[in-house]
Amino acid sequence: MISGQQTQELIEPREVDVVAIERELATLWKSAAEGGDDAGSAPVIRACALNFIVVTEDEGEVENLAAMVGEVTVEHPARIFLVRIDRQADKPGLDSWISARCTIPVPGGKQVCCEQITLTAAGTDVHKIPSIVTSLLVADVPSVLLWKPAVDSKDAVLHSLLRVVNKVIIDSSENLTPDASLFEWEKFVTSHGQYATFSDLAWTHLTEWRSIVAGAFNPQQMRAELSAISLVKIDYSSTTTPRHSGLSQALLFVSWLAQKLNWTPVSRLRESNPGQYFGKFSNSGREIDVVVSPSTAASDSRGGMEAVVIQTRSNLTLRFGATGQAGCVRFTKHSAASSPDEMLTVLRKRSETLLVAEELEVNFRDSGYEAALHMFTQSCTPPA
Repeated sequence: MISGQQTQELIEPREVDVVAIERELATLWKSAAEGGDDAGSAPVIRACALNFIVVTEDEGEVENLAAMVGEVTVEHPARIFLVRIDRQADKPGLDSWISARCTIPVPGGKQVCCEQITLTAAGTDVHKIPSIVTSLLVADVPSVLLWKPAVDSKDAVLHSLLRVVNKVIIDSSENLTPDASLFEWEKFVTSHGQYATFSDLAWTHLTEWRSIVAGAFNPQQMRAELSAISLVKIDYSSTTTPRHSGLSQALLFVSWLAQKLNWTPVSRLRESNPGQYFGKFSNSGREIDVVVSPSTAASDSRGGMEAVVIQTRSNLTLRFGATGQAGCVRFTKHSAASSPDEMLTVLRKRSETLLVAEELEVNFRDSGYEAALHMFTQSCTPPA
């Protein structure tokens, strides 16, 4: 978990020649060490437990990404590569800056600092990014790539970076229409699973939702209801500032449930109205209807999952819904045979920083995620 300790830039980002980055970094640390001997200055310790590469196409996102990555390095010290690519630019261009991000020390403590290399590439120079990053990787530590652009399984930059990293992370929640990217991502994961591990922050968002829903069926008397499910309804919300949607989370949740319960797709999930999906599965000859619908966020948080409703043939209804109180999910159980039950669960506040930090601690393949992702491609209508 990320501590409350904050970070700050040791120096303002300094533009340097690409070929001189390593030399300029050595000069930066020499200067920082000498400055740390001054009266009142905290000693500077250079730390690096991994290479953390962040790639984006959004110029307006760079500053926020730098702040987020800085917070992550409090517990995961890294050499940071913050890369912005602009493939549509008319002219080629390649620029680089170096800086150092340090924890704000407690009185008498030391500043733990991480290097940050910022790269911008335009036009035909975009293809140079993988070789530049590769030449600057710190040896003998893991390398992780956070890929922010839409996923294209044939993307040359993504393919090249895959060869030098141990893990690739995406966040399909940032795509308001994620279907195509998820299909492309499944192709990429399936064809390259032997080289690296893969994750999606949308899936990480679902950890507690999956736990709550699974927990509702833990009592022995509830197990028989799993094979009696007849309807699953999921509500999700979307926000534009920040851009974040629960649609990919909802689709992955359905895929997880179908895969775990051995459902067979009968009618693929298809968008009938804007943002609304209908589909049908079967289980031992019994059909299950699935509806995924957009709704209004229950709080001021980013768009995400809002509610899950499960109905069974025995007239049992389970509802898991976000409340007006941020971070809370209310579980209610209604049946004809008993009085309604209700329970309130408080979810951990999980910012993008916390989600990324959590993923950096996982270095093994998530077979459950990969199985759900594969089920998504079997149960959703491919994009035209």
